[in-house]
Amino acid sequence: MSDETRAIRRRFVPGTTADDLKAYMAPFVATLGYKFNTEQDFVDEVLASELEILEATGDVYCPCRVRTGDPKEDFKIICPCIPFHNEQFAAMRKCWCGLFILEDVEDGAELLGVIDEPEPGAAVDVPVCRIDDLPRGQVRHVKVGKSDIALARVGDEFFALSNVCLHAFGPLSEGVLEGYEVMCPWHGWRYDVRTGGTDHPNADVKTYPVVVRDGLVFVSVTVR
Repeated sequence: MSDETRAIRRRFVPGTTADDLKAYMAPFVATLGYKFNTEQDFVDEVLASELEILEATGDVYCPCRVRTGDPKEDFKIICPCIPFHNEQFAAMRKCWCGLFILEDVEDGAELLGVIDEPEPGAAVDVPVCRIDDLPRGQVRHVKVGKSDIALARVGDEFFALSNVCLHAFGPLSEGVLEGYEVMCPWHGWRYDVRTGGTDHPNADVKTYPVVVRDGLVFVSVTVR
């Protein structure tokens, strides 16, 4: 079986409509801080293109990106592809084609046709979840660009630090949170989620600024 054959795995039944895609995608993108563009005619045009792509390929690949034929690369442009390009999209305030825009954008028409990706070194606030998506006293893994981050909630405060313990590279997001300390699930090393500090020498991890607004949690990163 070729890679191309394996790549065709139909997600939607024959006869899927634009309204079906809207109903399917809207709740998911809302968890990422996005919504459909306010320009309804534009949205309908893009979804019509996606339905044609769906019929031809078995999935709703982004209509403004070219498939490489490599399934491992092409899954990154299956709509909605926000999680795989969240740095760029947060900086542009929309996805590539403009089908989805950040929730706080009032007029999506202003972003149509604008491709202004961030320069390396630019600071970008990237929405990673809704406040209510992360219970108090819990940690979750979020991927922002190339950064693996552990997002922790202590009471009503949110903190972000590198997800990788420097002892044996355990995932801190799978650890237990006690107060302001997260314990690595592999060997129990403790990290202060506020500072990234640990009692072990030369083993502190990076932290990231966190902003909470309009019910969303944003992690500020530097574009590489």
